[in-house]
Amino acid sequence: MPRAKTLRHSVNTRHNEKIAALVGDHGPAGYGAYWMILEIMHREERMGIEYTEKRMKRLGGQVGMERAAFAQLLEDMIAVYELLAVEDNHLVSTLSYTRRSKPRQAAVIVAPEPTTDETPAEQAPAPEPEDEETKRYIGKGYNRNDIEMHKWLKRMISWRSPGMERFLMSPLIDQSIYICNNYPPDDILAAIDELQENADLRNRTSTSYDAIRRVLDK
Repeated sequence: MPRAKTLRHSVNTRHNEKIAALVGDHGPAGYGAYWMILEIMHREERMGIEYTEKRMKRLGGQVGMERAAFAQLLEDMIAVYELLAVEDNHLVSTLSYTRRSKPRQAAVIVAPEPTTDETPAEQAPAPEPEDEETKRYIGKGYNRNDIEMHKWLKRMISWRSPGMERFLMSPLIDQSIYICNNYPPDDILAAIDELQENADLRNRTSTSYDAIRRVLDK
């Protein structure tokens, strides 16, 4: 099947029962990771990502999440929310965003077979220790969902608006939490993109939080 050039989805997609459950558990970070996976998936020739341990590790890097957190999120997307499935050793979407004749059915998770340069021990890596930033925020009383929202917003600023990252102060965790809890992820990303394209908007404030709020509230 040829790769898709666009993803067709309703503006009410986030109200889908499965996606709403994903957002409820993982917040905007989980929602953003889901769409990044779908974008990568639909660039593939058969609109499926090869389901091997090495490819899943690279996928986590493309999404911008640490390995243990991404592995858990991916497992939840397959086994809990049934948004993704494994078919013919490829990770695919269970929801159709193209004109397919029928939706895919969720498949039972099967651990990928090791390739010639992988050893069995590599298939079950020990969970990586939490990074110092996460430990610091947990020590201050923030939960992991708060921390993931903060990391997601900073990551999106870095990827999509290097101009803002370079010249404006990064958001504080409480500011990131406020933005992620009060605005839809698509609107946040659109605001970041607009700030990258328009230097005049960036120059009106000294912090990325104020810049994003200014665009979102206009």
